[in-house]
Amino acid sequence: MTEHKQHPTSMPEVSDIPGEKCCPGCGSSQRTDFFEARGLPVHVGVFFDTPEDARRTPRGDVVLSYCQACGLVYNRLFDRRKLSYRPGYEVALHHSPVFREFMNGVASRLIERFDIRGKHVLEIGCGCGYFLEMLCRLGANDGVGIDPTVDRERSEPAGEGRVRFIRDFFTPRYAELPADFICCLSVFEHIPDPLDFLRMLRQMIGDRRPGIYFEIFNAFEAFRNKETWSIHYEQCNYFSKDSLAGAFMRSGFDVLDAQTCYQDGQYIYVDAVPKPDFIPATDPPTASQTPLPEEIAGFAAAHQKKMQTWRERLETFAREGRRVVFWGAAGKGISFLNLLDT
Repeated sequence: MTEHKQHPTSMPEVSDIPGEKCCPGCGSSQRTDFFEARGLPVHVGVFFDTPEDARRTPRGDVVLSYCQACGLVYNRLFDRRKLSYRPGYEVALHHSPVFREFMNGVASRLIERFDIRGKHVLEIGCGCGYFLEMLCRLGANDGVGIDPTVDRERSEPAGEGRVRFIRDFFTPRYAELPADFICCLSVFEHIPDPLDFLRMLRQMIGDRRPGIYFEIFNAFEAFRNKETWSIHYEQCNYFSKDSLAGAFMRSGFDVLDAQTCYQDGQYIYVDAVPKPDFIPATDPPTASQTPLPEEIAGFAAAHQKKMQTWRERLETFAREGRRVVFWGAAGKGISFLNLLDT
C-alpha cells in the first residue's frame, strides 16, 4: 500500500478561530494541535472479500487537538459521514481467555455494586452481545442491546434471564425502554459529540435512577507509553480519566468512581448515577494556559522516530529478500500496516 506520512506540528499552536471545530467534550475553542496523520482507513473492524475492495476503502485525515479547558483529545478533522457501521464489523476481544476473565470480573462487580438482580439492563453499542449476555446470565436479568452491527435481531434466553438485540443506533426513540442499569463498553470514544450524547441520555432517563457504567480505551496511558499505532480514524475522541469523569459531571451525573482497569490500566471506566434536578451549564470550563500535558507533549516525535526505524527495517528486509510474516492484525496492526509502505 502507499505510504501515508505523518507530519507533527513543530510548534504547538493554540487556536480559537471561529468556525473551526470546538471541543466536543465541553465546547471550548481553546486547543493545541499536536499530531497529524493523513489517509488512514476509516475502519479497523471491517473485513473485505478481495484485496481490491480493501484498497478502495474510504480514508480520512487525523489532526489530534488537546482541549485546554477539559483535557479531551479529539480529531478536529473527523467526518462521521465517512463511517458505515453495519453487520460484519468485528472487533470483539472475548475470544481471549484473559479478556473473558476480566469481563467476568467486571460483570460480577457491577452486579454487586448496583444490585443488578432480576432487573432490566440496557447496553448501548452491544456488539455481539457477549457482555450483556453475561450480565443477564449472572444476575437473572432481562437485557436489551442496541447496535448497528448486530448480525440479526433476536430474543433468546440467558440463564434465568433473557436478552433482546436491536440493530440500530441508540437514539431518543428508545427512551421508554425499561432500564435499571445502563452500560456502554468501548463505544463512547467513537461517538463524535460525547457531551451532547451524555446530555441526551440524561434527558431520556428523566427522574429514574439507573446505575451507569461506561468503559473506554485509556488513551492517555497510550500517549504516555508512546503507543503510536493506537491512533484510529473511527476513534475520534481520546479521553483521560479526568476528562471522562468531567464529561459525565457536566452532563448531569454523579460520578461514583472513575478508575483504570485491565492489564495495567489499558481501560478507564466511570460508575455513575443520574444527578437529580440537573441544569446543564452553557459555558465551557476555563481554559488552562499549559499548551500540552507531559503525557502527550512528545508523542508526535516518538511516532516519527518509530516510523523511521521501521522504514529502515523493512527496506533492509526487502533488500535481503526476506519473507516477513506479520502477526496481530487488530487495530494497532492495521495502523502499522497502512502507515508504512508494506
